[in-house]
Amino acid sequence: MIQKQFKNLDEQIEILKYKGLIINNVEYTRNILLRENYFFISGYRHLFMKSSTDKTYKKGTTFEELYSLFLFART
Repeated sequence: MIQKQFKNLDEQIEILKYKGLIINNVEYTRNILLRENYFFISGYRHLFMKSSTDKTYKKGTTFEELYSLFLFART
Protein backbone atom coordinates (compact mmCIF):
# COMPACT_ATOMS: atom_id res chain seq x y z
CA MET A 1 0.00 0.00 0.00
CA ILE A 2 1.36 3.41 -0.99
CA GLN A 3 0.98 6.05 1.68
CA LYS A 4 0.51 9.65 0.62
CA GLN A 5 2.43 12.22 2.59
CA PHE A 6 0.51 14.92 4.40
CA LYS A 7 0.44 18.23 2.52
CA ASN A 8 0.13 21.51 4.39
CA LEU A 9 -2.48 24.05 3.28
CA ASP A 10 -0.11 25.95 1.01
CA GLU A 11 0.96 22.72 -0.68
CA GLN A 12 -2.68 21.73 -1.17
CA ILE A 13 -3.39 25.09 -2.79
CA GLU A 14 -0.38 24.70 -5.08
CA ILE A 15 -1.65 21.28 -6.17
CA LEU A 16 -5.05 22.75 -7.00
CA LYS A 17 -3.41 25.56 -8.98
CA TYR A 18 -1.12 23.11 -10.78
CA LYS A 19 -4.23 21.19 -11.86
CA GLY A 20 -5.66 24.40 -13.33
CA LEU A 21 -8.05 25.53 -10.60
CA ILE A 22 -8.23 29.30 -10.29
CA ILE A 23 -7.57 30.52 -6.76
CA ASN A 24 -8.82 34.11 -6.55
CA ASN A 25 -8.19 34.54 -2.84
CA VAL A 26 -5.48 32.41 -1.23
CA GLU A 27 -6.43 33.34 2.34
CA TYR A 28 -10.11 32.47 1.74
CA THR A 29 -9.10 29.15 0.16
CA ARG A 30 -6.73 28.37 3.01
CA ASN A 31 -9.50 29.02 5.57
CA ILE A 32 -11.98 26.81 3.71
CA LEU A 33 -9.48 23.95 3.37
CA LEU A 34 -8.62 24.23 7.06
CA ARG A 35 -12.28 24.06 8.03
CA GLU A 36 -13.69 21.62 5.47
CA ASN A 37 -10.84 19.27 4.49
CA TYR A 38 -9.15 19.02 1.09
CA PHE A 39 -10.43 15.51 0.40
CA PHE A 40 -14.11 16.28 1.04
CA ILE A 41 -13.99 19.24 -1.30
CA SER A 42 -11.99 17.34 -3.91
CA GLY A 43 -14.75 14.73 -3.98
CA TYR A 44 -16.81 17.21 -6.02
CA ARG A 45 -14.14 17.97 -8.59
CA HIS A 46 -15.30 15.44 -11.19
CA LEU A 47 -17.87 17.78 -12.74
CA PHE A 48 -15.14 20.33 -13.32
CA MET A 49 -12.47 18.03 -14.76
CA LYS A 50 -11.56 17.97 -18.45
CA SER A 51 -12.03 14.18 -18.54
CA SER A 52 -11.70 11.11 -16.37
CA THR A 53 -8.17 10.54 -17.69
CA ASP A 54 -7.05 14.18 -17.70
CA LYS A 55 -7.06 15.12 -14.02
CA THR A 56 -6.93 18.87 -14.69
CA TYR A 57 -9.76 21.37 -14.32
CA LYS A 58 -11.70 22.83 -17.21
CA LYS A 59 -10.42 26.27 -18.18
CA GLY A 60 -11.89 28.99 -15.99
CA THR A 61 -12.95 26.76 -13.06
CA THR A 62 -12.59 28.55 -9.74
CA PHE A 63 -12.23 27.31 -6.18
CA GLU A 64 -15.40 29.24 -5.34
CA GLU A 65 -17.38 27.18 -7.91
CA LEU A 66 -16.03 23.93 -6.50
CA TYR A 67 -16.80 25.00 -2.95
CA SER A 68 -20.31 26.17 -3.91
CA LEU A 69 -21.10 22.71 -5.28
CA PHE A 70 -19.74 21.17 -2.10
CA LEU A 71 -22.02 23.40 0.01
CA PHE A 72 -25.04 22.73 -2.21
CA ALA A 73 -24.58 18.97 -2.00
CA ARG A 74 -24.17 19.16 1.76
CA THR A 75 -27.67 20.60 2.28
